[in-house]
Amino acid sequence: MKFENIIERRIVDGGEHRLILEISADEYKEDYDKYDDDTATNIVIEHLQRRGDDGRPSNVKIHHEHENDIIKITANIHYLGNDHTGYLFR
Repeated sequence: MKFENIIERRIVDGGEHRLILEISADEYKEDYDKYDDDTATNIVIEHLQRRGDDGRPSNVKIHHEHENDIIKITANIHYLGNDHTGYLFR
């Protein structure tokens, strides 16, 4: 996947961090054949690793917005109390 083509938005509300990644559905389908939260988790982990971000994702969800042909991945990102995160892909 071309991670440089991902649009990232972050929302911080009361110390809680939320990550939203948007990917073209066509580009997503070049590398993945299913839409599931495990695949989305792996994408979020790799995205964070490529950015050097040691946040830990939870509650990762994937949504296909058919009207815009966009894949949207949402996740909570946790920073407090983290040791440096070591990434292992599933």
